[in-house]
Amino acid sequence: GEASPDTVLAREAELCLERLDPPSLEAAYSSTRTRVFIIDFNGTLVVKEPAGKYLKREILGTSGFRPSAATCLALQRLCSDRRNTVYVVSGDSQANLEAAMGGVPGLGLAASNGTCFSDPGSGGGGTDGEKRVWQYLEFGVDWAAVKKVAMPIISKFTARTNGSYVKLSHSSIGWSYYSCDPEWGSLQASHLVTELGEALRGFDVRFVALKGIVEVVPRNGHKGHIVKNILERVKAREGDVDFVLCMGDDIADEKMFTSVINFSAQSQGDSSYAFNVAVGKKPTNASFYVDSASDVGDILVGLSGDREMYMRQQSQASESSVDFS
Repeated sequence: GEASPDTVLAREAELCLERLDPPSLEAAYSSTRTRVFIIDFNGTLVVKEPAGKYLKREILGTSGFRPSAATCLALQRLCSDRRNTVYVVSGDSQANLEAAMGGVPGLGLAASNGTCFSDPGSGGGGTDGEKRVWQYLEFGVDWAAVKKVAMPIISKFTARTNGSYVKLSHSSIGWSYYSCDPEWGSLQASHLVTELGEALRGFDVRFVALKGIVEVVPRNGHKGHIVKNILERVKAREGDVDFVLCMGDDIADEKMFTSVINFSAQSQGDSSYAFNVAVGKKPTNASFYVDSASDVGDILVGLSGDREMYMRQQSQASESSVDFS
């Protein structure tokens, strides 16, 4: 039969997607003076974690994957340039994101899909041993009350689903079945959403179903809010923003791209640049794509000006895949 209009439009959007050209990106970067980087963490800055490692990290509270040493050094060099504002945004908890990326001086962090954030220079990352200061975007949800209702139900499903576990962050409750038997996990997830939906009907929350996880989040909460917040604050401080590089890999990052598009549409300057970059070629709000998280690291190394390190990365990449563990 014929494809639906939505399928046709998605296919056309995918065909219009351009592979990111690093020299063009670097030329835009070099010609601008107020630059903002917003980079998703899992799947973009690092490869998607295997189920076993992710489960182990959640149970043991270890920091999990980090980017390669070359990528971390590139981020540090980019953060040290006063013309740059750099944030890493993650759906993971504040503690896990800080453990993985908090050691990079001058790097801004946004956890729990941007509902909590720590600005560059707000402690941590070698800033005189100070503890990072975190701020919160509130969406009018009483999470203590939500957890009181939701946790007994989620605990029941966790007990009956081998390999499942709970993920708690400042403004979300997640139930992961990523490590479970796929059919059983999916079946239990659908039952959980039905039961939680009834129990949480009086709260201003919604459900997000990503691969292997169901999350309860604020109805109006998504990564687009923190991106808008960052861009508007930099513009208020600097007068304008003439370079934005936003990179993400999954559906939760699409709102980030939309916020960049809306911000750029209101920009006054003719010589401003906005690069929305998806990891993987697919239907997306981004304008460009790269193939993998290792390409993201290479791009950051290239922009940081360390050409020798960039060439070394390219040489290593041609010999073997990058190890992020």
